[in-house]
Amino acid sequence: MFAHVLLTLSLLAPQQATAAPAWTIQRTSGISNASALLDVSASGASDAWAVGYGCSAEDNEGCPAIQRWNGRTWRKVTDARTNAYHAVGVSAASPNNVWVVGNGTTAWAGHWNGRAWTSYQPFGAAEHNRISDVAVSGRPWFAGSTADGRGVVLSWSKARGFRTVFANPGSLNAITARSATGDVWAVGANGSQPMIVHGSNGRFTEHRAPLIPGGVLTRVWQAAKNDVWAVGHTGGTFATSKPLVLRYDGRSWRQVSVPVAKGRLTGVTSDGAGVVWASGVDFAHGRQVLLIRLGAGRPQVSWSQVLTIPNQRDYDPDTVTKVSISRVPGTRHGLWAAVAAGGGDFETHFLMRRK
Repeated sequence: MFAHVLLTLSLLAPQQATAAPAWTIQRTSGISNASALLDVSASGASDAWAVGYGCSAEDNEGCPAIQRWNGRTWRKVTDARTNAYHAVGVSAASPNNVWVVGNGTTAWAGHWNGRAWTSYQPFGAAEHNRISDVAVSGRPWFAGSTADGRGVVLSWSKARGFRTVFANPGSLNAITARSATGDVWAVGANGSQPMIVHGSNGRFTEHRAPLIPGGVLTRVWQAAKNDVWAVGHTGGTFATSKPLVLRYDGRSWRQVSVPVAKGRLTGVTSDGAGVVWASGVDFAHGRQVLLIRLGAGRPQVSWSQVLTIPNQRDYDPDTVTKVSISRVPGTRHGLWAAVAAGGGDFETHFLMRRK
């Protein structure tokens, strides 16, 4: 068992810091060294999926890593037929409706129907187009970018296959969809500015985002009809990054200040109690997962226990680099976190659980 590490929070105002939620590290199955986990999604307490890559040491491109939680253990998924080097996104609507996306020479999407996998090439055989994320709500929606510099949203149906429903200059990194409202949101960057796309009733438009030089959005989450959160970072390099949080109230987007000087936010979700959480890395606590509680009042910061990250030798940084976070439907406080840390031949992964 991993002991909870108490942190000295005297540098932050009391209303800005909370004790970290109790996280445990879970054992994964069959992921080789030089690995990372990039996304996680749960359909319930006994069904969750995490994706990323392994076997990327010694200048290898890598091989996709897909893990499934059965309520007791994580098991390696071996029957997904993919030509991807990395699996980068997953959305589990139910145990019998799961989509995974990744990239190799071409972009790949795989669908699990509870019995077997079906593989697709969203852009056909065209190279240098990339899929970044997937969200399932009624139908699957995909975010990505094309070789000619456009951020794209794609939809899929049995009747029509993959169809581009939005394309504008830029790149899109993440997508979310909410069946209760019929909304689809995708985020990324257009040049050196945040990029936000909204879909409703089949019509997609680009929103006016705040002018934030160097702003990149990495994740988006719709908590309610008129309550949407997007997170990311500013800064041209990893070491100079600062966390970025935007919130939409149904009329406009505004930036929300968070009490972290340097770092990146790479995940956002809400738990069963309706609390919105952002996840990522705080460079002042680089070996811990950063959690920020968002919503009413000032954002509240907490960190996980210290993670054992291998010595990176000549590689920098030796910190957490990405944290994806997912709620657990049917629970009040349950969360999963998929973590990548370090880089190069010594990159490593963690799967963490909060009950």
